[in-house]
Amino acid sequence: RLPKTTKEVWLKQLIERRGKRCAAVALANKTIRTAFAMLSKG
Repeated sequence: RLPKTTKEVWLKQLIERRGKRCAAVALANKTIRTAFAMLSKG
């Protein structure tokens, strides 16, 4: 399956470099940072 978004491309490359477990933690961190930024800036 080909990645469609830049986030999918980033995640696929990260899995190849670091492995699935590290990529899962990084994705969770990125999602939380995005949510926090949206909530704090309105």
